[in-house]
Amino acid sequence: MTDTTLRKLPPMSALEFAISNVFRHFFFGLRMAILWAILLSPLMFLVWYAAFREGPPDFNALKPEAMAALAALGVGVVLATISVAVNWHRRIVLGETPRRLGWVRLDGVVWRYLFGFIFVLAVLAIMAGAAAAAVLMLPAVLEPKVGAAAKPIGIALAVLLSLSALFTWYRLSTWLPAIATRDENYSLKTAWRITRKNRRAFLSFTFWLLFSLAIAGAIGAGAFFGQQMLANPYATAAFFGLAGLLGWMALFLVTTVATSHYCYFADRETFPKTDG
Repeated sequence: MTDTTLRKLPPMSALEFAISNVFRHFFFGLRMAILWAILLSPLMFLVWYAAFREGPPDFNALKPEAMAALAALGVGVVLATISVAVNWHRRIVLGETPRRLGWVRLDGVVWRYLFGFIFVLAVLAIMAGAAAAAVLMLPAVLEPKVGAAAKPIGIALAVLLSLSALFTWYRLSTWLPAIATRDENYSLKTAWRITRKNRRAFLSFTFWLLFSLAIAGAIGAGAFFGQQMLANPYATAAFFGLAGLLGWMALFLVTTVATSHYCYFADRETFPKTDG
């Protein structure tokens, strides 16, 4: 039974946990990505043949077969992404290595994870719509009453709604690794209740996460300008290799955020013990 006692997230410990697991399991994740790329290669070829064979297509006037090929590839990429995320969570939380077709699993866990992810996105979409309405529609309603202050009020409300959406994502996303690992004790209700009163911790975590991603971006930018100055094929190849490596690591890091938070709030043994 999951302990629902209020817990305060230690931002730096959570980020260190996420980053260390990205390094530890990077090649595990890369193997899954390569396997899925191989499986999706026929759809990639179909998209090239139907839409790009004669050059860049006019996306406003795509042929039906091109639209069907793109839609099929899109569905395949979504399913591949969810499958990789499920195995990634299970690797970090349970230390599990898939067997045989488990590397490209599309079982019930994957579908439950997909529906859970769609639910969380739907909640965030509603909040994003409210924030957009606060900027685009609310000032016109308030202007007759408050005059020039209507636009700043709308912007301020949109900022508050955006922050609320960020906190909501952090709180609800802890439910997704629970779905992936079949942790029935950690329900959506539990995720919402156990993560409350962590706004400052989430803001601090966001700052350090963005700071870490900015460092990776700066390394990539430095490599780009370096290969521009050297102007030789080896430097260009090294840049693209480094850019690909940093890109994959950034994607795995973002995915691991939910895993890290889940491991802390669910008090999993994989999360290092802290005094907080």
